Amino acid sequence: MKKHLLLILLGLSTTAVLAQAPQQAAAQQQAATPTPKGNAKISGTVLDADTKQPIEFATVALISLNTGKPIDGTMADGKGQFTLQKVAAGKYKIQVSFLGYQQQAVENVTVASDNAEVNVGTISLASDAKKLGEVVITGEKPLVEEKIDRTVYNAEKDITNAGGNAADVLQKVPSLSVDTDGNVQLRGSSNVRVLINNKPSSIMAGSVADALKQIPADMIKSVEVITSPSAKYDAEGTAGIINIITKKDSGLEGVSGSVSATAGTRSSNGNASLNVRRGKLGINASASTFMFYNHGNMSNITMFNEPEATRTIRSQFGDTDIQGAFMNGQLGFDYEISAKNSLSGSVRRNGGEFKMQNDQSQTFTEGGVLIPEEVFNTDIENRNKRQGTDFNLDFVHSFEKPGQELAILSQYSTTDTDTRNYQDRFNDGEAPYYFQRNQNDGGNDELTFQVDYVHPFENKTTLEVGAKSIFRDVSSDGIYRDIEKGEETKRLEKFEYGQDVYASYLTYGFAIRKKLNVKLGSRYEHTEIGADLITADQEFSDSYDNFIPSVALSYTLKEKHTLKANFTQRIQRPSLFYLNPFDQEQAPGTVVRGNPNLDAELTDLYELGYSTYFKTSSISASLYMRQTDNAIETVPGKEDNTTVLTFANVAKNQTYGISLFGSVKPVKAWSISGSSNIYYVDLKSSLYENSGWMYNINGNTSYDFGKGFSAQFNGGFNSRRIQLQGRFASFSYHTLAFKKELFKGKGGISVGLDNPFRKSMKMDNDVEAIEYTQRIHINNYNRGARVTFDYRFGKMEKQKMRRKRSIRNDDTKQGDGNGGAGGM
Repeated sequence: MKKHLLLILLGLSTTAVLAQAPQQAAAQQQAATPTPKGNAKISGTVLDADTKQPIEFATVALISLNTGKPIDGTMADGKGQFTLQKVAAGKYKIQVSFLGYQQQAVENVTVASDNAEVNVGTISLASDAKKLGEVVITGEKPLVEEKIDRTVYNAEKDITNAGGNAADVLQKVPSLSVDTDGNVQLRGSSNVRVLINNKPSSIMAGSVADALKQIPADMIKSVEVITSPSAKYDAEGTAGIINIITKKDSGLEGVSGSVSATAGTRSSNGNASLNVRRGKLGINASASTFMFYNHGNMSNITMFNEPEATRTIRSQFGDTDIQGAFMNGQLGFDYEISAKNSLSGSVRRNGGEFKMQNDQSQTFTEGGVLIPEEVFNTDIENRNKRQGTDFNLDFVHSFEKPGQELAILSQYSTTDTDTRNYQDRFNDGEAPYYFQRNQNDGGNDELTFQVDYVHPFENKTTLEVGAKSIFRDVSSDGIYRDIEKGEETKRLEKFEYGQDVYASYLTYGFAIRKKLNVKLGSRYEHTEIGADLITADQEFSDSYDNFIPSVALSYTLKEKHTLKANFTQRIQRPSLFYLNPFDQEQAPGTVVRGNPNLDAELTDLYELGYSTYFKTSSISASLYMRQTDNAIETVPGKEDNTTVLTFANVAKNQTYGISLFGSVKPVKAWSISGSSNIYYVDLKSSLYENSGWMYNINGNTSYDFGKGFSAQFNGGFNSRRIQLQGRFASFSYHTLAFKKELFKGKGGISVGLDNPFRKSMKMDNDVEAIEYTQRIHINNYNRGARVTFDYRFGKMEKQKMRRKRSIRNDDTKQGDGNGGAGGM
């Protein structure tokens, strides 16, 4: 494929923009005393006194020592940095404040000349126990934070996560729902992009559901949900972006680390991390392993829609055993070349194996009469092995002007997969007479280059421009073998797929009357696609251009009430799961087949939001509308007596909903929070249509008994899900955990109980297709218990903040698990 690098330069000519942080500082809202203007600058950094982390949006007021009144003001940016421009020579006081912190002042700041540049250094704000107690636990982040452009779930504060995996964590995040297979939905849509530490990862190259099982919950620091990404993000992910932040190097001098281990009835894991920082060099390493094991049973009854006299019905019943083991390892570094230049890099390795054993018995009737040759038992084994590696190398240059920055980023990811589907058919008491051996080896290679430039202006506006290219090559080699009574039938399928994306963005932000913040942006993307089904001598090619606008408005009233409005467009390119034409027979009579002719989905996304804090409570609400044309949906069909599931751009999807979140602290030691998402979905295609209301709710409560003892409860319920050809059953979950801190807070032991008040969860999935009706019943034994021990070690010496940038490939529609109707 040609690499049209000139498209990147052409895209940079697109008009539009994004913005800097809001400017709703209280000091700016006060009537400022007129004062002579100069050309001097005063700068500094605002940090949390306890965590040494930046305090974003802290209010900074410039007060004249002569009058005692504020004459100018600004807010700290995302790195806690601030700059006061056009200051005249004189003596001043800097006053810094933020909700939940004690106000701090820097006295006697002297500007000696009209063009002086004064840096007041680091200003540390201590937690205000009185004020902070009204909103969050003193000295700690709340479990859920509502920020300007995202919702943040601080997973490390939730002790019910100990010993679980990433799917367990995401299940508790507002606006997200996760089913029993680990498939994730954001506000009712599975079209999301999952990042790790702001970067794509080879671990997510295939099924997100399988990938989430590989990440131990103990390695996760927080989860960010971005429902209206700006133009600086890739245009992929029609519902939004989920960014998983792992525990890693904090930038502190010295040596530190942690270890943890979990033993449980459904899963076990262990992980460790080590951070070493001396002077300009920091090195971090981590390793983890995760094992899970579960069982259940299922039934699958498929009735083909034929006249009653000839109607065929396939009935399958069986027990299912699931197990898997995965590992992750990472080695990274960052080096401060000079005061203005830094270099960082990392290598991440992941791999493991997932196995599902399904022992089924099948009956088959035609016109009510049993067909003997279609009555048999089947031992089914699905196995998926995966290995992936990510390489990152990033360079950042900071200019003399605060906030002005150039970043050059690169990443190479490679993934190898090995999928096996083995089936042995036999009659009771007899040896197998039929063997199926499906195997599919796949590869996914991605090379990404990205350049970002940030330029702040003296009028407190910010311009950001950037360019990016992604070169993606995917391959799939399939072997299909049938052995029946000694005779073998063999079929080969080789599929290659290439996708190149060239993008550029321009963003600009400004404030109107210091209360209304405007973020505007545009993104241009050009996509080139080429595919070759080599064994069938079929080639496919396509190219298309997308211009993606984004608009974000934020208005703050009386410092406590914030109104937001957002609009953006998104696209969703299909991944290999949807494209691979290789037939995967998941169970007797059920085949999944990809479609290499799929086009990208297009979505318009609108959102209105409101948030406020008062006394001991916080509340946020968002109204949203999502309209998708060209939506990719499962298309069922019948070939002989086989149900074939494939995919096509056949539907329009309109979703209208409201998301709610609230938290309260009845007493200092007790916190309660909850979220809900209520939405209406209207699905239409030329052959099918379906619509209905859906919702999911989540609640969390914790209590600190003192002396290191604490307890936490989390539970949730998801209503039935509307699908184009049917409905998926409702499901619920609940978790109870107890923790005791040890070694003066450096370690602890916790006990977690998963779904302790029920033995199993029963779920039904109904499909109403033109040619058949399917009833799937699943019984999952998901009650479990686990014990976790963790310990943190090391001594920190001093804090040195470093600028970090990273690649985000918010790209390609991911597969929802194994895609089979016949398994669990």
